[in-house]
Amino acid sequence: MIKKLTINDVDYIEQIFNLEKDIFKNSAFSKESTENLVKADNSFIYAYLIDEKICGYLMVLDSIDVYEILAIATIEECRNKGIAQELLDKIKTKDIFLEVRESNKKAINFYKKNNFKQISIRKGYYSDPTEDAIIMKMEVNNE
Repeated sequence: MIKKLTINDVDYIEQIFNLEKDIFKNSAFSKESTENLVKADNSFIYAYLIDEKICGYLMVLDSIDVYEILAIATIEECRNKGIAQELLDKIKTKDIFLEVRESNKKAINFYKKNNFKQISIRKGYYSDPTEDAIIMKMEVNNE
């Protein structure tokens, strides 16, 4: 089940914060930043739940005419089951931007499969280790 988190979802926010630390290490969102994404009018978090446990999540900044994916992740034991795809499909209503580590080939391939195109590179964007970010965009045809 996919749930859009509210500020009342304290346990889920805590789970996401802990997953962020496990998955993204030094580039993880802080607990305060995670809470702020849920509170703010221009951002949201979708959580993919199985038996009340978060198996995946999507953090999004809503910039009026485009979305920016801030983070998308699936826990190790739930990978390759279509969870990230279901989460991404929830926001395919307007153009989407994202940044991804140049070395994260699995994520890059996932995005390419979903019609994201590389539009730019941010040199030295990531730290620990220092690495370029690939900027990608998916355009939605609203015809």
